[in-house]
Amino acid sequence: MPPLTVTELVSRLKQAVETGVGAQLVAGEIGSCKMAASGHLYFTLKDAHAQLQCALFAFRSRGLSAPLAEGMQVELYGRPTVWEGRGSLQFIAERVRELGTGTLQQQFETLKRKLAAEGLFDTARKRRLPGFPQSVGLITSASGAVIQDMRHRLESRAPWMQAYLYPVQVQGRGAELGIARAIHHLGHPEQYGLPHVDYLVVARGGGSLEDLWCFNEECVARAIAACPIPVVSAVGHETDFTIADFVADLRAPTPTAAIEMTTPDAAELDAWLDDTRTRLRRRLAQAMQLARLRLRAVEQGRLSRPAELLAPYSQHLDVLEHGLSTAMQARLAAAAARVDSLAARISTAALRRRVEYNAARVDAAAHRLAATCAARLAAAGARVETLAARLSAASPANALERGFALVRTADGRLARRAADLAPGDTLDISLASGSVSAAVSAVHAKRSILPE
Repeated sequence: MPPLTVTELVSRLKQAVETGVGAQLVAGEIGSCKMAASGHLYFTLKDAHAQLQCALFAFRSRGLSAPLAEGMQVELYGRPTVWEGRGSLQFIAERVRELGTGTLQQQFETLKRKLAAEGLFDTARKRRLPGFPQSVGLITSASGAVIQDMRHRLESRAPWMQAYLYPVQVQGRGAELGIARAIHHLGHPEQYGLPHVDYLVVARGGGSLEDLWCFNEECVARAIAACPIPVVSAVGHETDFTIADFVADLRAPTPTAAIEMTTPDAAELDAWLDDTRTRLRRRLAQAMQLARLRLRAVEQGRLSRPAELLAPYSQHLDVLEHGLSTAMQARLAAAAARVDSLAARISTAALRRRVEYNAARVDAAAHRLAATCAARLAAAGARVETLAARLSAASPANALERGFALVRTADGRLARRAADLAPGDTLDISLASGSVSAAVSAVHAKRSILPE
């Protein structure tokens, strides 16, 4: 038999899942959860051994009593299917009922309250980091982008610093013990033959609550609190928070941000040193000039005439005052010119944006007006055609074409009832084409006008 195409196989799988399983009620814990621009919610539902990709479409999510969030325990009613675009199993939720907070989130909140009550989060116990560190201990995975990003940032900002990596497992069972051990070892280097460092950075990239869980363990928190040197927590992304963040002496939103927050910038230091060198040379030149003047005065015996000694300084002050005034005027003129230029640019840009915005609104209004006029004209045309058809059906001319006739008496009145006529009355009968004159010969009682 010929092989199936991928589309055919996925289609059979989808049919098998939808017909073989059908609508189900399932309970579990919300894992990663995100909302698309369309308003649809995509999340994972998990328990201790498995997880399932789920979707809740926007028109159903409006009825939620509370927004879905990671760690929530929920009960879903819906139907499993296979998404043909990726060939992946998916559960389409139709109803959601919240059951409570997830186990991991409960553990997080419980430990957080316990350690806060012990004072481990207090600001008073947090240590200041050195202003000009010479070394740092990095506790993170030896592989991956995190250690490379931190190393590159150190090389660019503080090339003089010594960085020592203590490689650890940053995810999975037992990772928390390795992290706590690394903090203890680097905090007591003399006991373990390790180099001394000025502070520690505990780092990991982003991930789910489960991925970052080793940084929420109590042993890691207590190791950070007991460490004799400052500890920086740089775990996950800016929106991720762990127990380690609360205990650490400094919390950095990302691993690279930890380097930026704890090291001076080499380029800024070079500029400061150049400026300091210039100022020192200027002060030294001034001191040497003053010393020469004093020596010359002593040699020439002019100490008895202090005015002559002050005259050069007075003249120098005049020169400096003139130079300062000129420089200030030049700076003010340049600043005023720049302000005028910026004002003109801001005004022109704002006007252009305003014009573009209003032009877009006019175009949109023109399109809506054209569409509305077209719709109304179409509706009016349809109504005119309907009324014309009804008018045509009610027209006497059409009735005459079908064999009927208009009968008028001699005085022009329409003859509607036989009882209104008498023998001998003159009648004018209008037909579809032409008319005839007749006289009433006899009047009969009402009878059917339809042929027998």
